[in-house]
Amino acid sequence: MKTIKLAVVLVLVASLFTMCKKDSKKYTDPTNTEYYVRGNLGQQAWNWQVPADGSGYAVGSGSSVSNNQGNLSGGITALVSGSGQHPQLGIEFKTINKPMDADAATVLKNFITTGAWTYASTLDYTVGTKSVVIYYTDSNGKTYSTIGAENGTIFNVQTVTAVTGSTYNADPGLKVKLTFSCLLYPTDGTGGVLAAESVEATVFLDQTLL
Repeated sequence: MKTIKLAVVLVLVASLFTMCKKDSKKYTDPTNTEYYVRGNLGQQAWNWQVPADGSGYAVGSGSSVSNNQGNLSGGITALVSGSGQHPQLGIEFKTINKPMDADAATVLKNFITTGAWTYASTLDYTVGTKSVVIYYTDSNGKTYSTIGAENGTIFNVQTVTAVTGSTYNADPGLKVKLTFSCLLYPTDGTGGVLAAESVEATVFLDQTLL
């Protein structure tokens, strides 16, 4: 599918991706699809499968970077989306820094390292720091993020694999397998907090966004 570059990170949760919606609660073996999200969200099963033919959910990427005389810095976000604006999962890795004339593939590969990552406490971008923000938009369009207390929660990158253009994405980038648990807070300050537990996902980051 086509990736998009975004100017403001909060717009990520409202990005549009065109495809047929398939939001089944029935479990499907993730080995049948290259990209997926599975676990529990709000005490319910969370199983999104991404078929290569585009008949259900789709993967993509977004970025929120500033350009300072050719030096790029900010965040790059992996997206898994249903039809229209929602439902959608966004996982932003920040703060990435690409100097002028640096190779985008090398910068991205060196930044997205395996192991534990820390949840960001703010939306600010600070070069030299590494953290993640998870965004979620539910089927009704309500948005959530991990900006809030995340005591006892985890986020781990399991594997990082370089991929070239495929039926999932025309651009080259990274296929990232990760696991996490987190608390998702309503971005409008109203309503309850959602707990994401025992989540495993494989997502895509597009290097052409840098």
